[in-house]
Amino acid sequence: MSSIMKNYLLKTIMLTSALLMGFGLHAQLELPIRVSKVCSQTGKPTPKITTFCSNGQTDEKQLIEHARKTVAKAEGDMYTVTFNLEYDVEFYQAPFFAYIFGDNDFLQLAFDNGEGALQGQVPPGTYDIVAYFMHEDIQYYVIYEQYEVTEDVTLALNPTQSTNLISTKAYGPDGDLLKCDLGHVDENGEWVVDDIGNIDNCGANNTLYLKGRGPLISFTVSYTGGALDEESRSRPLDFYINDVSDRFVFIQERVAYTADLSKSYVCYLSTDDVKIGVRENNPNDYVQQLYTYKYSPYGRSQEMAYGIQNLIWSVGNDYAYTALGVNTGAPKNEGNFTHEVWANLPLTNPFVPEMNIFVQTVFPDYGEIEHMDFGDYEYDVFTFTGVNFAQVLRANNGQKEFVNIGHHRFENEFLMINDLYGVFNDGKYYYRLNPPEAFTYPANQAFGVINDNCPINAVKVRSYEAEGQVNLQVQNYFVGRFGECLSGGEGVTMGMKFNGTDVDMETFTLEEKGTCEWTSTNTNIEVDDMPGHNITTVYFDQNQEDMTPPSIEMLHFKNGDGGVTDRFASADDGTMEFYAGDFNYQYYPEMWDGEFEFDCQPVEVLVEYAPYGTENWNELAVEEVPELYQMPGWGYFYRGSLAGVTGQAEKGWFDLKIRLVDEAGNWQEQVVSPAFRIDDLAYSSVANIGDGNAREVARYNLAGQRVDASHKGVTIIRMSDGTARKVLK
Repeated sequence: MSSIMKNYLLKTIMLTSALLMGFGLHAQLELPIRVSKVCSQTGKPTPKITTFCSNGQTDEKQLIEHARKTVAKAEGDMYTVTFNLEYDVEFYQAPFFAYIFGDNDFLQLAFDNGEGALQGQVPPGTYDIVAYFMHEDIQYYVIYEQYEVTEDVTLALNPTQSTNLISTKAYGPDGDLLKCDLGHVDENGEWVVDDIGNIDNCGANNTLYLKGRGPLISFTVSYTGGALDEESRSRPLDFYINDVSDRFVFIQERVAYTADLSKSYVCYLSTDDVKIGVRENNPNDYVQQLYTYKYSPYGRSQEMAYGIQNLIWSVGNDYAYTALGVNTGAPKNEGNFTHEVWANLPLTNPFVPEMNIFVQTVFPDYGEIEHMDFGDYEYDVFTFTGVNFAQVLRANNGQKEFVNIGHHRFENEFLMINDLYGVFNDGKYYYRLNPPEAFTYPANQAFGVINDNCPINAVKVRSYEAEGQVNLQVQNYFVGRFGECLSGGEGVTMGMKFNGTDVDMETFTLEEKGTCEWTSTNTNIEVDDMPGHNITTVYFDQNQEDMTPPSIEMLHFKNGDGGVTDRFASADDGTMEFYAGDFNYQYYPEMWDGEFEFDCQPVEVLVEYAPYGTENWNELAVEEVPELYQMPGWGYFYRGSLAGVTGQAEKGWFDLKIRLVDEAGNWQEQVVSPAFRIDDLAYSSVANIGDGNAREVARYNLAGQRVDASHKGVTIIRMSDGTARKVLK
């Protein structure tokens, strides 16, 4: 058996801890297919521990420095708090940090390899002080609750103070305890399975909350493969804690996968205190959601690994507090990929009522595999370069709904929340999750395959002047019909004109104000086996006060029963709905001290449709619905009936063009091809259909990528009369 196969079977542990003053993300961009590192003395896997902080700033040193300065802002005398570590170095791993939490601020102090005393200065006041030790993957919390600092003090941190055990058990929907394979390594170093489990991969996240304040510290463990003993098969992620009051709340988020990746189980356990006991989920509370994902043309052409990741977000008052991202991978299968998500979640946390629990499934579309060899262990890493974030699922005791947030995201690895709607308040930074009411619907009303549609481009433009410098940032955000969010640059080309002249985007630097016309073309699209594309053009003039163009935020269609779909039996059954507006980014140097400014102004809207590939445009009437206006982040809501759509189109598919113009004359025009299907207006493309004077509109290879006439091989040519011809050259 190869070393890779051995590593496929052996257990993997990845430990991550984070300070959560607002938000901590527990995921990595790389997807380990199988990882193993075995201790030469014990024969057991050795945990890899990574500690990081997140508080709206990605740099840990900045965060710690900010925390120190924030605490130091308080007026009055400063007192020194000294920590002494007292522990059995042969059994425990020392804390990485000690945390001192005040009413609004916090101080994080780093230990030097668990040796010596640690000191920090705080103003007089009452604090909650937290640190934890480790033994393998078990935590030992030491907490000084409501400790009053009125003079210099020395505190001992000793894990033997933590005598209250909190143990967890997670059950599947059939009532069986979720557990991985049980096995052993034989005398030849081969992995032998002694008892087959019902899961293969598992990740769990423990978070310590303080009522009225939010999450304090979060700790994540990811496991892959089998276990060496019965006790660890269920991956309990237990912890010990000393005596504290019910001001502290324990929450565990957990994701587990079957070996074939056909199913995942998402559990959320919580309790109103941290007293001794066993926490377990109720199998009767599971809800099931089935996802079918279609790879993009480029993704389908790549022979490499796919993966599945489930994210759990704890969301309070529209702000994301914590998230657990657990991923796994295996060889890509042929055709579409179907995955069952079983969610065992409360709609709101009964002990932290403002918390909502969201789950989002992530489908890697394509990427790169890198083999890592460290001598005694090795593994393959699949790096996502193209991913699809499915709809956000919210579940509660048999009820489920999709809560779409579209492109409103912050590019911090896997978390997809827009940084423009963040808030920095009371020493904590929150990312704003603001789901639109009009795009939230029961999950059983979503009809269709994820990524089997042509997305809109919710392009984000930041064009502003600050401190005498002109700044420009333009970003693609492709949002599918169900709110799924696509990322990855394959098949996407961009170009720009500055003051009417084409510029090289690789070398162009903005040194003065001017007019900008930026175009993005995405051809990595296939709908019903038909090549698709999104062409987005934005124009804006930086010589005026409003120097950003309007944008469309999300688009979907509904049938007469309220189901979300873009395929209809007849035109009378279809309705188009979208959000749009003139979103102007306001820059303030002090933006980290308050809410980001990002206002929205009205726009003129023109919507047109044409039979697929013909460019024979006809107006489609839409009206604004004022009561559905929503900010931050969504703007004006528009609705239009498809009942007036006429003509015939190939397979019933029609293209859509949306033009938005703001008061200053900035504009955006977007072509979505194809956008919606009407069955009773369909014809099939055959040689005798056409007007005899058809011209070529576009040419694609079999991967759906746009090519020119010199392309060798099989080419699909789209004609102006709606026909599509296949040519071999």
